[in-house]
Amino acid sequence: MAEIIPKTLRPGTKVTVTLVNDSSVTGFVHTHDQSTRLLMLRMPLTHTTLSSELRCLAMDAVKSLVVEEGGETPKAVKPTTKKALAAREQLALRHCEEMMAELNDAASAEGQAVFDALHKTLDCKWVDGVAINVLDQVRIEPPYSPAQCASIDGDKDAHERIVKIVQAALSRSEDPSKASPKAAKAAAIPPGI
Repeated sequence: MAEIIPKTLRPGTKVTVTLVNDSSVTGFVHTHDQSTRLLMLRMPLTHTTLSSELRCLAMDAVKSLVVEEGGETPKAVKPTTKKALAAREQLALRHCEEMMAELNDAASAEGQAVFDALHKTLDCKWVDGVAINVLDQVRIEPPYSPAQCASIDGDKDAHERIVKIVQAALSRSEDPSKASPKAAKAAAIPPGI
């Protein structure tokens, strides 16, 4: 099979690609990879010059490719190594493990909601299985109500601020209409869609 996309195709080259379904795409070559047989085109958006649409095309879906006049100077792309990719993967795994550590199977749904609300802006952790320790200043025991907030170090201002956050989190969990518009929209979508 003859190669439709030449190996010498450089980033920044303006091309028009005709796909096997007879649709065509015009853009600038962002990159192409012979090993994965992918071509990535950068297509400027009509309403802004600050961003572009990137379209990834499988080379098997390309019927023809025509090089156009008016290419652009390619953007500098920093080369990567397997070592850098492995380090990035380890960072992502560590981040995922940290996020999973924030979930507590032993806590009630209200307890997890309170923890999530506090954890957005304050340093907190689960202690003794079900209690929440916030900033090492306030400890919240089940059933995670404002009455269960106990100051550890006597800082009344911190205690009052945390009590307000707990009240807001509990009111949102009891009345979904008080939740953010994004959360309300997500709740309206049936699972699996």
